[in-house]
Amino acid sequence: MTLTSILLLVCAVICLIVGLMLSGSGSTTGLTAIIGQDLELFKKTKDRGLVKILQMVMFLVVILMIILSVLFAFKIIP
Repeated sequence: MTLTSILLLVCAVICLIVGLMLSGSGSTTGLTAIIGQDLELFKKTKDRGLVKILQMVMFLVVILMIILSVLFAFKIIP
């Protein structure tokens, strides 16, 4: 396994854990995008504290995964 493959695997595990932690906080958070429930993208929420931090972590890790995948696909990083 290359370093990029290991990083993508670690990011995927982090996303899964954070998503599972968020799944108990409401019907439109956590893994709802994966299972296809009512995902309300433009609804204002009043999430605070740990839930807000976990949502930001999930967003940043997914962005990191997308960037790593694109770089790996175009052979920019081995």
